[in-house]
Order: sequence, then C-alpha cells, then structure tokens
Amino acid sequence: MSERTERRSAVAGERGGALSKRTLGRVLALGIVLLAAAWIAEVDSLALVRPDARSQMWAFVAEGFPPDVTRDYLLGRSLRDGLLWAVVETLAISVVGTALAVVLAVPLALASAATVTYRGPLYANASPARRGLGRTIHRFGRVVLSFLRSVPGLVWGFLFVTAVGLGPFAGVLALGVHNAGVLGKLYADFLEDVDPVTTEAVASSGASRIQAVCHGMVPQVTATMASYTLYRWECAIRAATILGFVGAGGIGYYLVISIRRLQYQQLLTAVLAVFVLVVVADHLAARLRTRLA
Repeated sequence: MSERTERRSAVAGERGGALSKRTLGRVLALGIVLLAAAWIAEVDSLALVRPDARSQMWAFVAEGFPPDVTRDYLLGRSLRDGLLWAVVETLAISVVGTALAVVLAVPLALASAATVTYRGPLYANASPARRGLGRTIHRFGRVVLSFLRSVPGLVWGFLFVTAVGLGPFAGVLALGVHNAGVLGKLYADFLEDVDPVTTEAVASSGASRIQAVCHGMVPQVTATMASYTLYRWECAIRAATILGFVGAGGIGYYLVISIRRLQYQQLLTAVLAVFVLVVVADHLAARLRTRLA
C-alpha cells in the first residue's frame, strides 16, 4: 500500500470517527429531550397495564356491545336526522371546507412566496423600492398564515358558532379558515422551491411577472399541491367529526351526546361510522392521487 493510500485511509478513519461522535452526540441530545418531554408530560409506562386500568377499559368496551343499529338511531324520524345523515353532513362539511380553504390559500400563498413577491429571477432587475414592497407583502402574508393555522380548528368552530349559529355552516367556516393557513404555508413553500431556470425562461420570452408565475412556476407544483390538498381533505374529515362538540354540525354531535348520556352502544356505533367514513375517504383520496401522478 502506497503512502498516499495510507494517508487517505487515515483521513477517512478520522472523518468516520468524527462523524460517529457527532451522531452519538445528537442521539444523546435527542434522548435527553425525549426524557425531559416525557417527564413534563407525566408519562407513566405502567398506567395501562395495571389491573384496575385493564378492568375499567374492558368494562367500557363490553358495555358498547352490541352496537346500536336500530332504525331510530341510524335514520331518525326525518330526512335531516339520524346517524347516517350526520355522516353525510360530516362528509359535506369536509368537502366544502377544503374547497374554501383552497380558495383562501391560493392568494395567501402567492403573497407569502418570496419567489413571487421579491426574490428570484422575476426580480433580477427590480428596483430596491419594488423589492422592499414585495418583502413587506411576503412578511404580512406569512404572519396571516401563521395566525390562521395556529388557532385550533375547534376554537375556530366555537368562534363561528357564536357568529353564525349552530349547524354545519359554522363547521365549514372553521375548517376553511384553519386549513387555509395550513395549505397556504405548503403552497408558498412549494412555490419557493421551484426550478428558477424554467421561470427565468418564461420571463425572458417577454411574459409579465403574473404570466411567469402562472406558466412558469405553478405548473411545476400543481401535482404536489393537489396531492397535499387531498391529504388535508382526509384530515378535514377527522377534524369535522370533532367540530360537533361545539355545535358545528356533523357526527361529533352524536359522539358528545352519547358520551354525556353514557350510551356506550350508540357511542360504539358512531365510532364505527367514523372509522368507515375515514377508510372510504382514504381509499378515494389514494385513487385520486394515483390518477394525478
């Protein structure tokens, strides 16, 4: 083995040792953070295996069998009544709420993407004043998106129930506003990660900034945006089931009523209905994503 080869092997060994020490340090730091978080969260690893905990959980599950599948509970006494109507209502809330979120998220994302407002090939020859204005718009859009998604959907639901009254419309508004913050952040990040060469090519052909965004940037992220939008729709279905706890419509109303009245058979039926709805929605979203790919 030559002297040069031995030197390279020694350097590689040193780098590997340094890398191992760095990795070990990171793992150790992560372990300390997890232990601290578990202590703050009062994690008790034996809580679920104690005899009294097992007996209480088993008694809760046993009281739910058999599930309540009576006609009065499933269909109710009118069209807009019964558990099955609540399932349909939950699905409708998620669909309209997600559509509203997309409508709100698109302009907010355009305002929050730095490559659209002040940075990148579209602003290579822009004046400092124009870039300063774009930077201000960008920061304001980011603040709005942070606020929309930082407020939990349940809080938005309570707010809109007080504004427009009980019912599914409040749930639509709550899901739309909260998910607008989530989708707007994702859309903006996607627009900032596009290939600048394509955008520059469209802009150099004489297109305006808006045309360059629409024809050079948006087509690069359309499929990804659609995929994440479908994922947020799946999340919206699960979120819509909880909004009923504050009177915002959907199957959550039956869940909270069953819990308050200790009607565990009806509660189990409602939980199974939510499970079926989520499974069907996941399957449908997966098929849609496959077609969009």
